[in-house]
Amino acid sequence: MLIGILLALLVVVVVVGVATWLRRARACQRIIDAPDGELEQSWYGGVLCRNMITSGTLVRLDALDWGVRMRGVPLTRWYLPQWEARYDELAIAELVVMQHSRIAVWFRVQREPGGMGFLSNWSQQILDRLRQHDVPVNRSVQQIRRPADMYSNER
Repeated sequence: MLIGILLALLVVVVVVGVATWLRRARACQRIIDAPDGELEQSWYGGVLCRNMITSGTLVRLDALDWGVRMRGVPLTRWYLPQWEARYDELAIAELVVMQHSRIAVWFRVQREPGGMGFLSNWSQQILDRLRQHDVPVNRSVQQIRRPADMYSNER
């Protein structure tokens, strides 16, 4: 009886945890229904948004001929957000870092609050690629306490 109750409780905790994670991932999504386009370069890393941080190489950032697409690698796509922006929509790409974290390239879209960050060891190379498409970049590394700082109205 006790084992059955504990097992049921464990199932509830897992279902609530997965549902919460998926809700957070959806809140970070930005899908513009862009074409596949021609792939110019790819990098692997993590994602940084208001309610989600991943580490390792669970996310792939693609520089395409029309813009950028960030999404989970095939095994993680179902639970990580997809984020897309055309080069001409990007207001700026800037560098941010949290304590004990890799540097992230933070993407801001014109006339939209917030943005999305891509954690990678290749941030300078990513900024170089974006400059080739006339995206404004800021190479100064900005220290933040938490991702929500990038969503404040003061920015």
